[in-house]
Amino acid sequence: MRLIKNPVLLALGLTSLILIGCNRQTSILDYVDPFIGTGGHVHNFPGATVPFGMVQLSPDGGVKGWDWCSGYHQSDSSLLGFSHTHLSGTGWADLGDILVTATTGEVIMVPGTRENPDEGFRSRFSHDNEEASPGYYRVFLEDYGVDAEMTTTERVGFHRYTFTEGQKGHVIIDPTSKIFGKTIESKVSIEKDIVRGYSHSTGWGGDRTTYFTARFSRPFDESGVYRNGRKEPGKTSASAEDARAWVSFNLEKGEKIEVKVAISGVSAQGADMNLSAEGGDKDFDQVLADSKYKWEEKLSRIIVRGGTEDQKTIFYTALYHNFIAPNLWMDVDGQYWALGQKLQAKGFSNYSTFSLWDTFRATHPLLSMIDQETSADFAKSLISRYHDGKGHMPMWELTGFDNTCMIGYHASSMIWDALVKGVKGIDVQKALEAMIDAGHTCKHSSSDGSCGIPDYEQYGYVPSEIDKSVSRTLEYAFNDWCVGMLARKVGNNEEAGYFLERSNSFEKLFQTDKKRFWMKDSTGNWHEDFEMNSWEPLLPHYISGNFWAYEYFVPHQMDRLVELKGGKEAFENELDALLANDTRMEGEQHVDISGFIGKYGHGDEPGHHIPYLYNYTNSPWKTQKLVNELRNTMYTNEADGMINNEDCGQMSAWYIFSSLGFYPVCPGKPVYNLGTPLWDEVLVHLENGNTFTIKAKNVSDKNIYVQSATMNGKPFDGLFVNHEDIMNGGILEFEMDEKPKHY
Repeated sequence: MRLIKNPVLLALGLTSLILIGCNRQTSILDYVDPFIGTGGHVHNFPGATVPFGMVQLSPDGGVKGWDWCSGYHQSDSSLLGFSHTHLSGTGWADLGDILVTATTGEVIMVPGTRENPDEGFRSRFSHDNEEASPGYYRVFLEDYGVDAEMTTTERVGFHRYTFTEGQKGHVIIDPTSKIFGKTIESKVSIEKDIVRGYSHSTGWGGDRTTYFTARFSRPFDESGVYRNGRKEPGKTSASAEDARAWVSFNLEKGEKIEVKVAISGVSAQGADMNLSAEGGDKDFDQVLADSKYKWEEKLSRIIVRGGTEDQKTIFYTALYHNFIAPNLWMDVDGQYWALGQKLQAKGFSNYSTFSLWDTFRATHPLLSMIDQETSADFAKSLISRYHDGKGHMPMWELTGFDNTCMIGYHASSMIWDALVKGVKGIDVQKALEAMIDAGHTCKHSSSDGSCGIPDYEQYGYVPSEIDKSVSRTLEYAFNDWCVGMLARKVGNNEEAGYFLERSNSFEKLFQTDKKRFWMKDSTGNWHEDFEMNSWEPLLPHYISGNFWAYEYFVPHQMDRLVELKGGKEAFENELDALLANDTRMEGEQHVDISGFIGKYGHGDEPGHHIPYLYNYTNSPWKTQKLVNELRNTMYTNEADGMINNEDCGQMSAWYIFSSLGFYPVCPGKPVYNLGTPLWDEVLVHLENGNTFTIKAKNVSDKNIYVQSATMNGKPFDGLFVNHEDIMNGGILEFEMDEKPKHY
């Protein structure tokens, strides 16, 4: 995949130029390629956004199909246009709100198909005439001779269309377009240089309304609406299931039309306020410069030196993806929509798009280290659903709606990790109350059936009559530990005792004779054995049928897991067998299970901690070997640069930590498991003003094994890095060699 560099960077006058090797100064933004992850099954979008912005202004090539969860795929050769909301790397789809595009010639108000773009307003395009960088996207619409550019503020998308051939040009606004979702009603209203309206839709983000206000850089020469399958030239308003609008301009060759589109999930007035606050008198280039500045500030929090150009691009693109979601979800006056009601944020910025089952593992621990201010707002947003919304914290929230995808109650995991890592401003008593409520609340999973919480409380485990019983029991046990630890911290001994006891529930599904986690019914009888060469018998009991990942998911009690498995030597032998297991599996393989080394599947999040578990054996060098192999084989500087869904940053966060040299095996513990560093030197600039430095002497593609380490000049003999040492601005130094160090 080519590295896209924005040619207008020099004109923007960016001042934050950073030395990142190669004996030259370059902008850190040059190492971000938003096209990584737009191919394969990764599901990233390439368009423009700002860190954690409410608007993600990106092209839509398709709105149906597994590989169009973000609306775009590298196999596209035509585009519908550019909508203002997108999901980053998820395994399910929605959004694609308020589509805008530019055309010439006859006004056509239907989108057409990928198979036959001439049926509608779609346009063909070439990847050779397309570019993207943080905060910027550009593509040439071949059918119309229009150069389309995009940038954004937090709540406003900025379009610039250059009509290279002149003639009459049109801008189409289609509120009905959705990625997988369904529009129930749309409305458009046209004034002299403004189009307003909304889209009422349903989908993964629930029953919701997206309001918009679009202001153009000049009055229209002509306009019209479309409804009930018919164009109505000259009409200024329409309301229908398929209501759309178009505006037309008599243009000179090379003339530009700019459009500012503000959105709101609350009201038409909210969209107007957002446009006034963030659009104002700013033009496209000013907003682009602001967007670049915001991205440089975030991405410059980690500076790496050494490695290859490809590795830097993989790293900084991964870091970029970790600043995309969660997304701001409130108007400039603090109003937001959640739990089916209008709420008011007081003392925090409200966010949504919480893919918590994925991101509690590494994305949120990363942000608990390098972006504590925003992490506090994430926690406050989740807690507000209980205290302000009088509901419950979400499992998987999109646009304020809990779609209850996946399992567990990992909002509690995210909050406890932030608190134990020193994130300030979170009311611990309110947090505990919301977490206790989550621990008792049964939410039917939209993807995986009944919650099993009442059974879990009754039997001390989720019985096999409940779907995904083993996975649920193990994840609940970890969530319970998070609640119990916060209860202990605030001195609530009753709740601490209850939840910490519940956190031992994993033991009730451990077969001591066979040394494995296995399913058990409500009468206490173990499920029968079966041959482990087929996915079908595993799928009812484990997420994605992944028995092998969940065999090691006891992050809060790893020492106890090693003991249950028979001690360090037995545990090491079992890990070796896992990685060497080449059993041919029969039956349909779940789409999330991918990236295999033996039966370890790196494309499935529950196993992301497994490569670091050799640290609990006498051969931690095997962790270093495996981590290096995964870095080199599961991540590339290509469109399909990850092995599976990127999942709102989690797949990328694994790479970030694993190239720094450590990883959070147990989110919620202020320690990290040692791995192997990739870079000669890393500077982690922290919000408290300190800089944590990592140095790796003699590191190379062959010298991947840690021989010794020091922290602040003192011998560092352990296999864990303390979070406190990082936040204090310590210096971690590695001595590397090509031969393993045997303990």
